[in-house]
Amino acid sequence: MTGGGATSFVSARRLFLAGAIGLTLWLGATFVWHVTWRQGISLPVILFLDQDFPLLLGSLLLLALAAPFAEGKGIRLPRPTARIIVPLILLMGLAAWAGHYALFQNYAISRDEEVARFAAAYMREGLFARPIPVEWEPYRRAIMPEFFSPFGAADYWTAAYLPVNSAIQALFWQLGDPNLAGPVLLMAGLLALWRVALRLMPDRPDAVWVTVLLGCSSSQLWITAMTPYAMTGHFALNMIWLALILRGGVIGHGSAGVVALVAAGLHQWHFPPLFIAPFILWMLLARRWTVAAFHALTLVAIVIVWAKLWPEFLLHALGAPADVRPSAGVADKVGSLFQRLGDRWQPLVNLSRYIAWNDILMVPLAVLGMAAMRWRAMFRGQEIALPLALGCFAGCMLALAQGYGWGFRYAHGFIGPFCLLAGLGWARFRPQDALRPLVIGLCITALGSIFLVWRTHAFVAPYAASHRLIDSSQADVVLIDPRGGLYVTDLVRGRNGVPGKPMVMNLGMLTLDQVDELCKSYVVELFDRAEFRPLGVPLARWNISRMDTLRAHMKEAGCDKPVQPPLPETFEDALNAADNAM
Repeated sequence: MTGGGATSFVSARRLFLAGAIGLTLWLGATFVWHVTWRQGISLPVILFLDQDFPLLLGSLLLLALAAPFAEGKGIRLPRPTARIIVPLILLMGLAAWAGHYALFQNYAISRDEEVARFAAAYMREGLFARPIPVEWEPYRRAIMPEFFSPFGAADYWTAAYLPVNSAIQALFWQLGDPNLAGPVLLMAGLLALWRVALRLMPDRPDAVWVTVLLGCSSSQLWITAMTPYAMTGHFALNMIWLALILRGGVIGHGSAGVVALVAAGLHQWHFPPLFIAPFILWMLLARRWTVAAFHALTLVAIVIVWAKLWPEFLLHALGAPADVRPSAGVADKVGSLFQRLGDRWQPLVNLSRYIAWNDILMVPLAVLGMAAMRWRAMFRGQEIALPLALGCFAGCMLALAQGYGWGFRYAHGFIGPFCLLAGLGWARFRPQDALRPLVIGLCITALGSIFLVWRTHAFVAPYAASHRLIDSSQADVVLIDPRGGLYVTDLVRGRNGVPGKPMVMNLGMLTLDQVDELCKSYVVELFDRAEFRPLGVPLARWNISRMDTLRAHMKEAGCDKPVQPPLPETFEDALNAADNAM
């Protein structure tokens, strides 16, 4: 630290070197645990090796090389007024909307996203569930293999998740494009983040800029906003909730209660309580008994509405559970959490992904924000950094295996608090307007974002191409044999969230008699490794002997015709197809 008098500053050189050393130690531990010792090999580890490990190696090297030159004014930014911030945030939203089509090719890769879009499709039609056509009821689990609600499952397809995220998508679908939901929520969250930063650091416009630019440079924020994931909604509603409680008054706190109730219904009700509980502690320390009691009652209302009343409504509207046991209750949620903490806790790889997909200076500056807390003031409830830090700690410690995710999505709702802590750290430990380290950090992060966009496109493109091939089939039924490919079973889906022709099924969830019946009654095509491997789907070495029997039977019955794209209707279509093949 340098400086004099009552104020001490952390030099940019020390900040960069500390960040590089800390990142080196964390990255080394992650590599040794998951790669050298092969502990917890999973999809996040595969993505870590392909995306995060090379990015973080390059970033820590650039941080170390830039450290001697990091101190200085850099650039001079105007005050962060609405005239400047709003267009910047609008640009972020437009980039996220365009990215859904350019980067993800209008395709939702994971089952989680597909189920959210599936629910949005039936909500758009005014339904709470999609009735299963009678002819497909025997095959219902092969058509929707997982993440379905058990209530009325013999007669209805219903998403296992809570409805608010899908309802928001359905609303935007009615307005023209469901893929606008994520970008609009991203913009709302960034605007709220800016307003909170202005309230917390009114005398440090440079610290407000740090907070906003860390949010805008987060690859995790804007790439996740390209998808149907509920996590963008959690980020947005967390920031709106925080802005409302800082506003105060009956309107502020009352509106925050409504926002918390809505946020809990996005997809799983336990996420908002993790964010809100530290602020209730902060209010109690400040002896704000009435306000703390109101928000504690809000948490009770969350449990009553989403863990009790919503399952009761589904039971009444759709019927008794079938196929799987219902698990929406409080005891089920807590039991599942502790079980997953025991066998699926992966902090090293998940937090490595979190660091890689956010601004390279976010975590080092957030640590300064935590160090800036005055302990006596903290115990009197006068340090907003306390609930921000406790929330970030909780979000990071619940580092459960997430499967797919661009960054670490379970901590997505805490990116805003991390950015605010970073802004507070900057305001306390950095001289005003000495923005050169911020500029260097943004440049390093921008290079990393370009790399992540490339690797994300390379990963998604084979699955999007596979889906287009399946969707183009003229058959009545397409059976997917997922052996040999990574997460190929997620290709079992309809068109725009609606099952139809071709009806896509997971071959592994059918019996021999069901396959016979399908082959006898419908035109059936097969999609297996012979089709998806040439498209670039990653290899996964696994086998199921029962499926060998099914395939042999299908071959004997002449029911193993592969999926073929439709023949071109015109000579020009044939030329275009030839160009695409080349």
